[in-house]
Amino acid sequence: MKVYLFNPRNKGWFATKIYSLSLLLVTLFFLPATLHAVTYPFPEKEPLHVQEEAVMKIGTKVYLFHSGTDQVRNTINVHDVLSVYREYPPDISVEQKEVGKVKVISPLGDYYFNGEVIGGEVKAGDLAKKGTVACFITTFRRNGHL
Repeated sequence: MKVYLFNPRNKGWFATKIYSLSLLLVTLFFLPATLHAVTYPFPEKEPLHVQEEAVMKIGTKVYLFHSGTDQVRNTINVHDVLSVYREYPPDISVEQKEVGKVKVISPLGDYYFNGEVIGGEVKAGDLAKKGTVACFITTFRRNGHL
């Protein structure tokens, strides 16, 4: 006796039909959605909630928080000028835009550098980079990290 896959007398016929239909639906609707990622260009004018954050201009003292690894200590030195980048959107970090420059003044313990804004407009949470090494810009330092 031969058994056919789509024979209505076969007990597994209905389950096979349901499985085939669900596989077809997943392929048609969900797979194309994952293949087309959406990116948004950096806006010329930032949203209002981002504009209202405190902006630090030239001459403002800042703290640069870093990981404390040997790579950071060997790459960033006193008197280095780091490029400051802002990520947009801030929570997803899709695209970066250079917004200023920060000069490293002195090291502060194992995890901070003391810095000064020398160009552009910097906000807390921006990234100061030199090569592949980056520091977070903050306006305060935690005493436990000294």
